[in-house]
Amino acid sequence: MNKLHEKSPCCQAKIHKIGGRRKRCSKCGKSWTSWKKKRGRKARRPDKKLVVDILVNGEKASCVARHKNGVSQQTISQRLKKAMPLCRRTIPYPGGWLIGIADAIWFSFQKKRWTLYIISIRSVTGGEAHYLEPILLPGRETGTGWKELINSIPPEIDKRIIALVSDGFRGLQQIAKERRWVHQLCHFHLLQQLQIQLGSWKKLPDQPIRKEIYRAVCQLLATIENEPEYYSKLYELINQPKCPRRYYMVCNEMLRRIRNFRAYIDHRELHLPHTTGCLESTNNIIRDRCKYLRTPESLKLRATALLRARQTVRCNHKN
Repeated sequence: MNKLHEKSPCCQAKIHKIGGRRKRCSKCGKSWTSWKKKRGRKARRPDKKLVVDILVNGEKASCVARHKNGVSQQTISQRLKKAMPLCRRTIPYPGGWLIGIADAIWFSFQKKRWTLYIISIRSVTGGEAHYLEPILLPGRETGTGWKELINSIPPEIDKRIIALVSDGFRGLQQIAKERRWVHQLCHFHLLQQLQIQLGSWKKLPDQPIRKEIYRAVCQLLATIENEPEYYSKLYELINQPKCPRRYYMVCNEMLRRIRNFRAYIDHRELHLPHTTGCLESTNNIIRDRCKYLRTPESLKLRATALLRARQTVRCNHKN
């Protein structure tokens, strides 16, 4: 329907139509478009394959751009930024009773520490461990941060978790105690503390007792029938005058929490892994893919997209 009294915005004169889309002022001759069309090329559909190529497979944006004629590295980065929020899980979570594997990784932005809390779940029968949504919080690793992550787990998954595997962080030990979960402590983190101070290359005078304590710890962690024997042997070694103070502190804490270190033997029906190695490898991948980021927001976006794209990681238990 024509507007009989409409005047031109420039001279308030009569308006004449030009074709079906334009109008012109009868006094000054200026013309304009009635229905403006969006300029430029049409928006591309987000390329979700970029998330797999760059984040999961570890290809560089420059290498991906080199294989696509006429596309720059900056364009590939922008397309990846648009595709990451659209990444979704496609594999369903396992059924039945579950165990959780928890670990954290920290980053530094503008001389301030940020901690990324990660947890995965695995069926008690074994198989793949499935990643849950991570959270990124400022500051160091804290029990409050782990509680926030545990509370964010969907109720249908949370009520089926009966065990937890983690390093020696005390906040997770308290959470497992409150929820009555079986708690398995990581052997790798314990042995790493002893291996660092074995002193093989320094040729320390107390090196023989350090190696003997280390062997006793390995035997106590792995034995099934001779636990009292190796327990007494380790207790005698760390109470000798020649025992280094650091070894005494680490091994004394281990003996105090020996049931947590041997939970994979005490509860064989749960098929618990004795380390958090599956998440340690995941942390290495996240650190490699996010080493050039400058803001916590970009870290959260990229780490979440990576875990959604990978979805699972192999998690074996010790027979």
